Amino acid sequence: MANGTKQIVIDWEKFESLCKMQCTQREIADAFDCSEDTIQRRVKEHYGSGFAETFKRKRQGGLISLRQNMLNMAKKHPNMAIFLAKNWLGMTDKTEITGAEGSPLAVQIVVSTESAKKLTEAIVNGEGT
Repeated sequence: MANGTKQIVIDWEKFESLCKMQCTQREIADAFDCSEDTIQRRVKEHYGSGFAETFKRKRQGGLISLRQNMLNMAKKHPNMAIFLAKNWLGMTDKTEITGAEGSPLAVQIVVSTESAKKLTEAIVNGEGT
């Protein structure tokens, strides 16, 4: 402040909230109308650690909140329950078809586009070639 510039006031509660929302350093600096260097310097002064280390600690609250929201959504929305089962529990969609020798044949259908979905449905319904 030797050159007469006004010191940027950082609302640390707002800073931590922005970290929980996974905002980038640039976005946080923009929220306080200052440079990224100012954010780095002020974080070091306030928390005694660099931005990256502080951000890593402070963002965890947002991740915890997101997980809690996802678990609550899964109670009412089957699609979220399926998503969590696949991503957290490693479950997959599988259908077993018994082959001529009685051994199971695993079939997995992955549909990534609307046209592929229509073609897959036609094949499953015996309408495709």
